[in-house]
Amino acid sequence: MVESSASSSSLVSVNSPSTFPFFKCTFLDKDTDLNEIPIWNNDFAILLSYWLQQRANHDDIFGSFRWANANTNSLGEVDLITDAEHIKKLLKVSFNKHSQISMIVHRLGRTILLDEFDVHSHLLRLEKNEWTWFRDFFLDNILRNISVKHIYKKNKTRDELIRKDRLVKFLCQSVELPHLTRLNSTNNDECQTSTNEITAEKLLQQIKELVNANNYIDDDHNHTNLTSSPFQRTVNWTFENMKMLIGSDLPIFGDEQHPAVSLRLRDMNKPINVLTGIDCWLDNLMCNVPELAMCYHVDGIVQSYEIVKTEELPYREGCEFPPDIIRDLATNLLSFLKANATKEGHTYWLFKGPDDDIVKLYDLTSLCDTNRDDNPYTLPVATLFYKMAHNMVSKSDHETRSKESGTIRTLLKHCLDMLNPEKFPEYHCAAAYMMSDLYIDDNVSEQSWTSDGSDIQDPDSLNDDLPFEQDNDSHSYTCVDIKTLTQPQQHRFRKHPDVERLAPIHGNLDKRATEALKYLVEALRSNTIHRRVQATTNSDQTNEQDKSSTTTINNEKSKVIVPLPYQGTRHSSKILIDNKNHLTNDKRLKSIILHKAAAAYFCLVDRNEKEKNYGSCLRYLRLALNCYSAELKLQSMDHNNSSTECKKLLSYIMSIAGDCRLMIAHVTSTEEEEKHREQYYIMNDVDLEIQKVIDEVGINANSSEFAWVSEFTTNIDRNLFASVHAYEYAINIVRNLGDHEKKRLHLLTKRFGNVRNEMGVYWMNKCAEAVKNLDQEAAKEIKDQFRKSFESFDAGIQAFEKINDISNIALLHSNLGRLMRYYAQFYVPIVNGIRQEFSQQERQSYQKAFDYYLRGLKLVENRIDLYEVYRTLSWELSNTYFTMATSLQDYAPLSTMSQDDIEKEIIDCMTRALKYLDVELNTPSSDRYSLAKYRAATIHHRLASLLHNTFRAQNNVTRRKRLRALASLHYQKALELFSPNDNPLEYLRLLIEEVALTDFELQNATDNSSRLKYSQQGLRASFQCQECVGIIEQHRTSSDPDDYNETFSQEAQRLLSILNGRIQTFLKEMVKIYKITNNKKVIYEDYKEMYSISLRINETSITFSKDLYDAIERLKKIYEKNNSD
Repeated sequence: MVESSASSSSLVSVNSPSTFPFFKCTFLDKDTDLNEIPIWNNDFAILLSYWLQQRANHDDIFGSFRWANANTNSLGEVDLITDAEHIKKLLKVSFNKHSQISMIVHRLGRTILLDEFDVHSHLLRLEKNEWTWFRDFFLDNILRNISVKHIYKKNKTRDELIRKDRLVKFLCQSVELPHLTRLNSTNNDECQTSTNEITAEKLLQQIKELVNANNYIDDDHNHTNLTSSPFQRTVNWTFENMKMLIGSDLPIFGDEQHPAVSLRLRDMNKPINVLTGIDCWLDNLMCNVPELAMCYHVDGIVQSYEIVKTEELPYREGCEFPPDIIRDLATNLLSFLKANATKEGHTYWLFKGPDDDIVKLYDLTSLCDTNRDDNPYTLPVATLFYKMAHNMVSKSDHETRSKESGTIRTLLKHCLDMLNPEKFPEYHCAAAYMMSDLYIDDNVSEQSWTSDGSDIQDPDSLNDDLPFEQDNDSHSYTCVDIKTLTQPQQHRFRKHPDVERLAPIHGNLDKRATEALKYLVEALRSNTIHRRVQATTNSDQTNEQDKSSTTTINNEKSKVIVPLPYQGTRHSSKILIDNKNHLTNDKRLKSIILHKAAAAYFCLVDRNEKEKNYGSCLRYLRLALNCYSAELKLQSMDHNNSSTECKKLLSYIMSIAGDCRLMIAHVTSTEEEEKHREQYYIMNDVDLEIQKVIDEVGINANSSEFAWVSEFTTNIDRNLFASVHAYEYAINIVRNLGDHEKKRLHLLTKRFGNVRNEMGVYWMNKCAEAVKNLDQEAAKEIKDQFRKSFESFDAGIQAFEKINDISNIALLHSNLGRLMRYYAQFYVPIVNGIRQEFSQQERQSYQKAFDYYLRGLKLVENRIDLYEVYRTLSWELSNTYFTMATSLQDYAPLSTMSQDDIEKEIIDCMTRALKYLDVELNTPSSDRYSLAKYRAATIHHRLASLLHNTFRAQNNVTRRKRLRALASLHYQKALELFSPNDNPLEYLRLLIEEVALTDFELQNATDNSSRLKYSQQGLRASFQCQECVGIIEQHRTSSDPDDYNETFSQEAQRLLSILNGRIQTFLKEMVKIYKITNNKKVIYEDYKEMYSISLRINETSITFSKDLYDAIERLKKIYEKNNSD
C-alpha cells in the first residue's frame, strides 16, 4: 500500500533513471573532515566555484526567462516553467505557516513562468532605484498590514554560510576522480600540482558536457550567444496531468550498487523534519531518482551513510506527510494561477506574508501606476512572445500556420504593444515584420491568392485590437486560503479555458495586404529610430564603453534575450536579427522590407484587377516596381546577391501587369476612364511612407526602367503593347528559374499568345474599317496596319506552338484567314467609285486565306474535343469560298479569263462553300443553323442562276439538256432550304426564275405543240407562286411596320409585276394556239377569259398583291376544270 501510493504513476511520469547522466560516486570514509579541502585536492576551487555559482542561480529574478529562451519549444506546450526550488517552496506552504512566498508570475499562452522575487533586496533597500514603481505600491498596500521586520531576508548568517560551504565540499569530494591516485604530503609538490590541474579541468569539462547534454539545448541557427540553461539539468515532469519544465541542480551520483542516488548532508544533532522529507522526496521525484544517500556528520566530521528509497520518504519516522496533500496543493495552486493570471504580458506578484493563511495574486501591470518601459520584465516577456510566434511559424507547414494565425497574431500583437519602439526599436522592427508576413507570404503565387478561401467575409478576422485586454480590473487582485489549496478538487486546472486569442486571418486579399503594409511601415519607422540611436552611439563609443560597468537593469535583461532569427515561411531565408543579437545592416533590412512591400502591392494589384479598379492597379504596380527597383539597388550596394527571389517576384508583378494593361485596353467608356484616372493619383499615408524610403534609396519613378509598365493611358495600342512586353519580360525571367517553373512558363506563354491575338484583332479591325472607306492616300498606313496585324497573329501562333496549344493555333490561323479576306477587299479595284473586275491580287489574297483556314482545319479535324473549333473554321472557310465566288460571279474578270473558266471557278468555289457548310447543316442545335440554311439556299440559287445563264447561251443540245437539269436541280434544292414564311421574297424570286427558264424555252420553240407545252408548264409553275403572293399580302396588311418596309415593298412590287407579266405571256400564247385549233373552241374561250382576268389586274393598285392572289385562284380553277375534262 505504501509503495503503490508513493510511486503512483498518477503522481509522476518521467523518464527512466538510465536516461540521466550521473557522477561516479565515492562514499567518504568515516571521520572525513568536511571543513577543510584535502591536501590532495588543492585545485578543486574550480569545481567549488562551479557548484557555488549553480547554487546562486536560484536567486535570479529572470531565471525562468533564461531557461525559457534555452527551451523555446516548450513555450505554450507545458503548464509551468520554473526552478525546482520554487516548486518545493510552494508545495511546502501548507506545512510551514511561517514561510514567506514572493514570486513573479507571467503568462504566455498555456505556460506560467515563476521567478523568485526578494522583497528585501529589490523593494526595501534604499539604494535600489530600479523598482520604484513596485516599491510605491508595496509600501502603500502591503506594509499597512505587516511589519517590515516580518519580511524575511535571505539567510546569510555565519552558520548558513558554513553549511553551504560544507555541502559543496562534500559534493566535490563525493565525485570519484578517475585515474587519480591520492598523494601524501611527502609527494613532490610540482607533480602534485600538475596532476591536480589536469584532473580538475578534465572533470569540470565532463560536468559541463553532462549538463549541456541534459538540457537539450538545440541551437538550430548556430548562434554563439544563445543563453544556456542556468541549471544542471532540464526535467520534463508530468505530475497529475500537469506538464512542467523544471530546472534542477540536484547532483545525481551512482555506483555499481546504486545506479542513481542523490546525496544529502545532515547534521546528526538535528532530526529530520517534515520539510526536509518533502524537500528530499520532491527532488528525487522531479529527477526520477530512486534512492537517497543521507550522509550524517557532527560538526563536519562524517559519521555514517543511510540509503533510503524515494517512495519510503513520505512514511519515514519523523518526517511523515501524506503525498495526496502535495498532489492537491499542486493542482489547486496551478488552477488558481491559470484562472487568475489570465492576461498575457502582464506581470503578476504571488505573495504570502509570514504567518499569513492566504496566498495573494496581484496584477502589478493593472495596479501599479507605471509605464511598461519601467518594468524590467517588459523586454524579456515581449521577446518570449516573439519567440513563441517565431517557433509556430518556422516549425509548421502553410496549412497549420494558417489555422494558428490567430494565436501567432495575438503573440506578436502583445509583443508590439509591450515594446516602445523608441526604446526597443530592434525587437519592435523584427516583430512588426513577422506580423506583416502573417498577412502576406513572401512566396506569393497567382494560385495561392485566388483559390485559398481568401474572400471569406469575417469582420473580426483582421481586427488587431485585443478586446479581452480592455476588461475591467476584476482580477487585479485575488487570493485563496491555504486550506482550500490542500482540499481535493473536482475541477482541475485543465478545465480552465486557455487565454483568449484573436481570430485566424481571413478576409479579402486587399485588406490583408493593407494590414501587411501597415506593419511594414512600423518596421521601417523602428529601423529609422534604431539607426539614429546607433549613429549617436557610434559617435560616443568611448563613453559608452566607460559606462558598460554600470549597466542598467534593462540592459542586463536585454543580454538575456536570445537572437531573434526570422526565417520566412517555405523557401525564404531572411534574417532580420544577426548572430550578435542586432538588426542586420540598414541596406539589407530595407531590401527585405521593400521586398515584402512589393509582394503586398502585388496582392493589391491582383485584387483590384479582379474588381476592375484599373487605376488602382496601375498605382500599385508603380509602387510594387519601385519597391523592387529599390530592393535591387540596395542589394547591389550591400553586395548581397539574392536576385533569384527578387526576379521571381518581378515575374509575378510583370505577369499581372500584362493582365491589367490588356484589360485597360478594353475600357472604352469615358466615365470609366475618368474613374481610373482618379484612382491612379490617390496615395494614402502608408503609400507615401513607402515611397519616401524608395526616394531615399534614389529611385526616380518617372525615369525608372519600369515606368512604361504603370503608365496611365487610354491609347489602346499602347496598352496592348505594354501588355505584350510585360508578358515577354515575365517569360524571360521564368524561363531561367528552372524546371520547377514549367507550369507557370506554360501559363505565361499562353497569356502572351492571347494578347498577341488581341493585338492582331485590334489592327485587323482597324484594317476592316479602313477598307470600307478606302482612301488611296492612306494606303501606305493601311498596309502598315495589315503588317502589324499579321506579325501579331504570327507571334501568337509561335507562342502557342511552344506549348502545343492546338486549339489556339487553329483559331489564330482562322484570324489570319480573315485578315487575308480583308486584304482581298483592300485590293478591290475601284475607278470613279465604280467596282471593277475581280483582280489577280484579290485572288491571291483569297488563296492565302484558304491556305490558313485549311491549315487550321487540318490541326483539329480528328480531335473530338476540339469539334467546336472545327465547326468555326469550317464556317469561316465556307464564307470565304462564298465571298470569292460571288465576287467572281458579280464582277467577272472577262478581260483576263474566258467565260467558261470563270464559270468553272465560280462553281468550284460554290461547291466547296457547300461542302464546309455541311458541318452546320448537320447540327440543328447550332446557333448558326438557320444562317447556314439561308447561306446554302443562296449558294444553290446562285448556282442555279449561273447554270440558267449558261443554258441560255449554249447551242449544244446535249449540253443544254444537262444545264437545264442542273439548273432545275439547284432551284429545287434552294426552294427546299428557303422557307416561304421566313424568306417570301427569296422564295418568290426562285420560283419566278424557274418560270423564266420555261419562258426562255417557249421563246425558242418553233412548233405549236412545243410552244403549247412550255406555256402550260410555265403557267403551272406560276401557280406555285400563289403561296408567296399570299404571304406578301399578309406582310402588307400587318400592323408591324417592319413586316412591310419600303425595301420589302419595292422588291415585292417588282417581283409580282414580273410574275403577272409571265402569266400574261403564257396565257396569250395559249389563246393564240387554241384560236386556230378548230375542235378546241370551249377551251379557247376559257383561256381567253383567263387572259382577260390577268389583263384586268392593276399593278399600281395598293391591293395589287391581293388582286393577283385572287386572280391566280380563279385561273387555277378554270385551268383545273379544263384539265379534268
